[in-house]
Amino acid sequence: MLGIAAISVLVAGVALLGIPAAVASGGTSPYTTLSVAENGSFPVGVAVDKTTDTVYVAAGPKTVSVIDGATNKVRATITVHIPSAVAVDATNDTVYVANAQKGTVSVIDGTTDKVTARITVGDDPNGVAVDEATDTVYVANTESGTVSVIDGATNKVTATVTIATGTAAADSVAVDEITDTVYVTNGGLDTVSVIDGATCNGTDAAGCAQTPPTISVGDDPFGVAVDETTDTVYVTNYVSSGTVSVIDGATNTVTHTVPVGTQPYGVTVDQTTDTIYATNSIGSGTVSVIDGATNTVTHTVPVGSYPEGVAVDETTHTIYAANYESGTVSVIIPASVCVSPTSGHSGKSVTVSGRGFNPGETVKITYKTGLASPKSVTVCTATSGSDTSYSCSGTIPPTATAGAKGSHKIVAKGLTSGIKVNTAFTLT
Repeated sequence: MLGIAAISVLVAGVALLGIPAAVASGGTSPYTTLSVAENGSFPVGVAVDKTTDTVYVAAGPKTVSVIDGATNKVRATITVHIPSAVAVDATNDTVYVANAQKGTVSVIDGTTDKVTARITVGDDPNGVAVDEATDTVYVANTESGTVSVIDGATNKVTATVTIATGTAAADSVAVDEITDTVYVTNGGLDTVSVIDGATCNGTDAAGCAQTPPTISVGDDPFGVAVDETTDTVYVTNYVSSGTVSVIDGATNTVTHTVPVGTQPYGVTVDQTTDTIYATNSIGSGTVSVIDGATNTVTHTVPVGSYPEGVAVDETTHTIYAANYESGTVSVIIPASVCVSPTSGHSGKSVTVSGRGFNPGETVKITYKTGLASPKSVTVCTATSGSDTSYSCSGTIPPTATAGAKGSHKIVAKGLTSGIKVNTAFTLT
């Protein structure tokens, strides 16, 4: 793809580390975006270890930046060579980086932030994914038109899957650990290859080498991600007027085509919320938010210039987008509100907290009374911190009444951004 190829011809610049800067996500879209500068000049790939709250960013020409998810600051920089993609094995605290022009994969110990091994794979590796259930790593080698299968315990290539020869294939790769299925996008063929992981995890190298079946998608597919809970695969079609193909993993058929932004590149899934995030690269500078239940775009979040890789932390629901031209990582934080306790009588003391509002912004907390007048009463106000979090305490208004229903709303609204979210409170 354009971003990967450009790394080899552009001269490295310098991105200074600093305190994340906040920008509104636009209108009443319930997202706030922070921008983190990192040491690499051209961020292309990103992966999250939700166990350690750590973000890894592959950035040309020769680094992997390690970002502390709690502070959104770079804590370490690891030297590799022309990194094009990165994946995390959270079980073993190991990071795998595809080095495009070297035909290798760097293995990083997440505890020490040190490269412990380099594995030779095929030509121009551009995608990498981990099956933690089998301790297997899959690497998409574009120029070779192959997928290298690596045993994570030994760091040895145990098999090579032939996708195609003589044309661009094997761009990105994703794994469904539940079905032990591997999906590989083939940009030059407009297809997705489906590999049986049970055959290719070292038990049948000869059978693994056979050309796997394919699914036709849109023009120049690149990014791929899997929702294991719904057995659904999402593929960004880079040229097809900005679309994402939705594939039923049970039947290997395209069930929906979702219009997104211009030239969508990367894609990731938050399986806990059934939400899909796709980066829109050239001319867009946005991330499309797709509702997995309806296959529709619910929001479009502005980020940096030419976003490529994208990943989500399913614990915090924070999204990370690597902005190739900006030299930054956008940290997209969904607005949230919670109340403790979640039920009580009028006059009850409560604490309201959450995140996802602009740093320094006043967040007003109101209670919907269920009455004709007053319809709402202010509970408390808070100022959002540098990490977008807020908290304040107050009481449920004495005028509150259960009325015809017991469940009312507590609403948090940013007075600058207009972002508004709510949660239920049961009046007893």
